[in-house]
Amino acid sequence: DGEFVPADVVVLNADLPIAVDELLPPGYSSRSVRRLRYSPSAVVLHAGSSWAPEQPTHHTIEFGSSWQRTFAEIIDDGVVMSDPSFLVTAPTVTDVSLAPAGRHSYYVLFPTPNLQRSSIDWQSFGPRYRDQIIETLEKRGYDGFGGGIECTHLVTPDDWRAQGMAAGAPFAASHRFTQTGPFRPATLSRSIENLVFAGSNTQPGVGVPMVLVSGRLAAQRVTG
Repeated sequence: DGEFVPADVVVLNADLPIAVDELLPPGYSSRSVRRLRYSPSAVVLHAGSSWAPEQPTHHTIEFGSSWQRTFAEIIDDGVVMSDPSFLVTAPTVTDVSLAPAGRHSYYVLFPTPNLQRSSIDWQSFGPRYRDQIIETLEKRGYDGFGGGIECTHLVTPDDWRAQGMAAGAPFAASHRFTQTGPFRPATLSRSIENLVFAGSNTQPGVGVPMVLVSGRLAAQRVTG
């Protein structure tokens, strides 16, 4: 609302590239941020369903047979996997209170290109890809999955971007050698005094343990 709040230190944990573009003063730039290359994105299908598998498991990773080719498709070619590998999570297998009696919740994650690598129009393609996801599940042994669905919510790379994730990439910058550990953007701003960064696009990297380490590094920058 325009109120000015003085502070000795500011810790900024918005996604770093978004923070640079939208929250910092005009003209602020960082070569390490501008040059970031991002991990693949993902489409996630959340489903509430009456369908239950014969052998329920909380997490299941399904591998396609063309591993190298299909990951080249999403990383290099900017297209969806022709032979997908994906994750199916069924939280109600562990905790039945997460859905009404006799119902189950599912979280189905399909890796996809990020918005930096692809020009897919997710607004129009998303509903069709939802149908492809369900078709793929049924072909991989989840017979009847589609017929049991009572409600769904689809999350696409556009949604990740709208939530403030650069390139629509929920897994942040990729872990290539030049973007890992000390080579990732620093937690301490070199241009703005007393500005400290934290999060998955700063040192040391992505993933819950690494992001917690970034928070500890930020705290150390503040406390000395």
